[in-house]
Amino acid sequence: MFNINQVLLCGRVASDVELRYTKTQKPVLTFRMATNEYINNQNVVYYHNIVLWNDAEDYAALMKGDYVTVLGKLRYRKWQDKQGQDRYTTEILAVTMTVGLKKETNNFSDFGQEENIPF
Repeated sequence: MFNINQVLLCGRVASDVELRYTKTQKPVLTFRMATNEYINNQNVVYYHNIVLWNDAEDYAALMKGDYVTVLGKLRYRKWQDKQGQDRYTTEILAVTMTVGLKKETNNFSDFGQEENIPF
């Protein structure tokens, strides 16, 4: 028997993207991502904290509203605030990420009028 810790999320960037560097100059990218689902005909939005180490600099130009797909793993982390209080956070540690259409180009006008799009 084996255990699986895998998360697949498709949604939109919901915050400004923050690119930081560790003391050893390793880049790390963090942002919040929004996903949604309909429950009893109501739109319910969920926010996820995303952390990306691999290729972090390649995604620094992400903007609020950009569509992304994240494949990663769930991670729980404990840290202390400035007052010394223990705090806990849940993050998605991204393994791979792809970027879809930008929010401002999220329409089909770029395909031209002559295209017969079946949807």
